[in-house]
Amino acid sequence: MNKKRLRRNSLALIFILIVGIIVLFSQWYNAVNKYHDIEDMNSFHWQQNMNQEEFEKLEMGMSYLEVVEIVKGEGKLVNEGVYLWDDELLMTQSYEIYFENGKVEKKKIIEKSGYSTR
Repeated sequence: MNKKRLRRNSLALIFILIVGIIVLFSQWYNAVNKYHDIEDMNSFHWQQNMNQEEFEKLEMGMSYLEVVEIVKGEGKLVNEGVYLWDDELLMTQSYEIYFENGKVEKKKIIEKSGYSTR
């Protein structure tokens, strides 16, 4: 009788562990791929850059994910909490967004000069 109970409890524990691992893996997978899913909606690579209209939609207090959803692309991390997006059309400007505690703290347009690598 005790062997059956021990076996049943062991099987239940193994089942719970497998389900837990599956749940943790799916949460990790979704967290890692949420930005890639947004970028995959673009037909062309340059659409992952920002434009003036998207820049104006950004508000103080937005999260990085909210910004990425508006822009439809990730920015380049240039410093801790500072991301840079190139302009979709103009090679002479970029958009710099400052995040503090994961929220937009400041945003500005950066004028570029000289040779562009785009």
